[in-house]
Amino acid sequence: MKDMDMKKDTGKQMKMPMNEPNMKMDTTAAEAASQIQSKVNVLPGKTIRYNLFVNDTLVNFTGRKKRAIAINGKIPAPALTFTEGDTAEIYLHNMLHEETSLHWHGVILPNQADGVPFLTTAPIAPGETHLYKFKVVQNGTYWYHSHSALQEQAGMYGALLFKTRDSSQPKKSTMHHSSMEMPGSNELFDKEYTVVLSEWADEKPTQIQRRLRTGNDWYAIKKGSTQSYAEAIKERHFKTKLTNEWKRMKAMNVSDVYYNRFLLNDKSENTAPEFKAGDKIKLKVVNAGASSYFWLGYAGGKITVVGNDGNDMIPVEVSYTLSYDGRNGKSIYLYQFPG
Repeated sequence: MKDMDMKKDTGKQMKMPMNEPNMKMDTTAAEAASQIQSKVNVLPGKTIRYNLFVNDTLVNFTGRKKRAIAINGKIPAPALTFTEGDTAEIYLHNMLHEETSLHWHGVILPNQADGVPFLTTAPIAPGETHLYKFKVVQNGTYWYHSHSALQEQAGMYGALLFKTRDSSQPKKSTMHHSSMEMPGSNELFDKEYTVVLSEWADEKPTQIQRRLRTGNDWYAIKKGSTQSYAEAIKERHFKTKLTNEWKRMKAMNVSDVYYNRFLLNDKSENTAPEFKAGDKIKLKVVNAGASSYFWLGYAGGKITVVGNDGNDMIPVEVSYTLSYDGRNGKSIYLYQFPG
């Protein structure tokens, strides 16, 4: 709004009373909305297309083959990369014998593209193809996953990377290792590496759900955090066990599930041979776990956190940082010191 004069229905002009607080708020809100709209509309960009095929598969993380769900044959699913201003066109081909969906976690997009079945989007039936189309109006590290039944727990998740318009390529680091720069267009690093953290249970997700609903000690016993009745009887502590059971609350919550493996990019242990001593590395970390928190640290020294929950932040140097489940990605700098 460039001038503060407004016309009445009669055609006469009315001077806006600038001393009215409500009028100020309305003007400020209108100007802000106009600026946001202008910013979104002028973003340059290309149309980036991905074809994602959802299939049943078998995995072997523990020595036993188990059913899982893969996208393009991969767990985690392929990382989808866009630049701010691009138009995303993502075709999801459902090759399963059940309905499926994809939800774009933390992404600003039209409601109909959000991917939550029966709420914002119809479920995708077996054999069908669905197009998710939206303009990328943000940057940062996010993730996508199925929002149907318990398919996420079976492996249907992946990283979603939105680059800023002025940093579509890694920039060669020229800073001293102790320096800190604000994130965004000024960030300097040698290489990027995307890390998707998750967990795996050989037990079927539906069986896990049933056990959680019963509120018993099954998973706590498997993890060794409580004693079973059989062990209590063997150790002659049955009375103590019984007394303690009567005193406490229900045993289980969703964070108490027993997992056979914790995974980093689909492996219990992973290597990154492309890095060398002296590199400054930007890690883009996604916690795709269903109920696990992960402490992140670096044996070679401290790390610098430059982004959290998908957003840039003032860099903070720490020894460890916590990655929560159900949130967006975290960006971290590692310094590979010589020797």
